[in-house]
Amino acid sequence: MLSIDGAHGESGGQILRTTLALSALLQKEIEIKDIRKGREKPGLRPQHLAAVKTMATVCNANVLGLNENSTYLKFNPTKIQSAKLNINISTAGSAALLLQQLLPVALLEEFSFRVVAGTDVPFSPSINYLNTVFCPVLKKAGAAFSLESLAHGYYPIGKGRVVFNSKKAKLPLKPINISKLGNLERFKIFSHSSGLPMEVAENQLSAAKNILSENFAGIDIIDKIDFSSRKDTIGSGIDIFAYFSSGTVIGTNALGKKGIPATNVGQEAADKMLTELKTNKACDSHLADQLILYMALAKGKSKIECTKLTNHTLTNIWVTEQFLPVKFEVLGNLNESAEISVEGIGFVPQNQANQ
Repeated sequence: MLSIDGAHGESGGQILRTTLALSALLQKEIEIKDIRKGREKPGLRPQHLAAVKTMATVCNANVLGLNENSTYLKFNPTKIQSAKLNINISTAGSAALLLQQLLPVALLEEFSFRVVAGTDVPFSPSINYLNTVFCPVLKKAGAAFSLESLAHGYYPIGKGRVVFNSKKAKLPLKPINISKLGNLERFKIFSHSSGLPMEVAENQLSAAKNILSENFAGIDIIDKIDFSSRKDTIGSGIDIFAYFSSGTVIGTNALGKKGIPATNVGQEAADKMLTELKTNKACDSHLADQLILYMALAKGKSKIECTKLTNHTLTNIWVTEQFLPVKFEVLGNLNESAEISVEGIGFVPQNQANQ
């Protein structure tokens, strides 16, 4: 049994998600100690419990320590099988982080998940980001996913609605290479709100659009407002995506907060985009850590050049190297732009490898 230190590195939920995903893929029994030890509220929170229970269902795992606030988990998967599931995280737990944990096993079987959770919440990529930046990279590598956001859900209530479907991927995955930026072709801005005056989404959009127009004269800006009057979840947010001739997409976002002017929210998202683009690197700082596991699974050498090397990325590299016979090469310093490469193992499930 492989033992993983949940307090390593940034000591957050990413260790749990990557560990369970690789445990399921490799059919390897694991234990995790000191889960989320560095957090204000250590241990498993409701959103983590929902993710672990779902993973246990799809791979018929025996689990020990599955209770709220538990800092220890033992997970023994048996067989991954296709499933159609309705998943409801009763809080504003992140739908994107839940799906991040399930995506690796979705390479192997057909799944259909209808998720009720937070789609635009702090400390998580938005569903728009997952759909626009992350999933296209995996599809190019051979994954077969579809993701649809039916309704936004905000902190602290959640109640966003997402539909995810997968088919068996073409394995082994092709190597992931994101190093060519190319020419900036256009921006897309999605400003959204629920239970607030429509002016909130409009003001977020105008503030972001003004900053981008001032800094990138002549570049097309496509915008969309998604306004809902529903009151069962109240909040706002804005996503910005920059599209390049190489096919690269870089994304940033910001979320509304009580007492913060909507113009400040739009400005925050635009300022983040300016910071990402100043590095002239093709893989944004949020995408890098999400790709580590797949780079290791792919056949051949993968390489990404990221705008900023984060603790999340370094921690995910460490977890992945505990499971797989790979060694990542990282050229660059923490919180600076960096190049990350690895020779992947060309993963195929054991039943296919023996055919």
